[in-house]
Amino acid sequence: MSSPELTPSIDLSENQASGSGFSPVQFASLERVLDLIVPPSADGRMPGASEVGVPAYLLAHCADDLPILREELDRLDAQAQTLNRQPFAALGSVDRQALVETLRAQEPDFMSRLALETVTCYYQHDRVLAALGMEVRSPAPQGFKVISGDLMLLAPVRKRGKMYRDA
Repeated sequence: MSSPELTPSIDLSENQASGSGFSPVQFASLERVLDLIVPPSADGRMPGASEVGVPAYLLAHCADDLPILREELDRLDAQAQTLNRQPFAALGSVDRQALVETLRAQEPDFMSRLALETVTCYYQHDRVLAALGMEVRSPAPQGFKVISGDLMLLAPVRKRGKMYRDA
């Protein structure tokens, strides 16, 4: 199932050459934020979000959000520099978490969108599916078995009739 757009290995020079506009500092901060959203497991069985191509997914699928993402990463780094005299990516996990919680309080929509995009990519990755004990394959063409149900349970919905306009 590995799709190239979900799992590429991106290094900073490739990233900058591609025209994404992320500086090495921004990219390092992005990786740390993603690993706060989905951290690696202590036993190493589950990878963190930055390990499974989430940065590449964001670059490929969230182009409209990249300017805001760059601004927020710069804000995190500036706050880290002000409070701790270190870049965000160099902070310990407790300090990084505190700064991200502050950002979440200030920009809840942004952080919710970043979290949604992160888990969307994360749970499609072969390594994550395998660690969860799932079959590593695309959902189609095999599909998944749908358990048959009692279609009479839909009678009240059908009885209600059409609730939309024809275009």
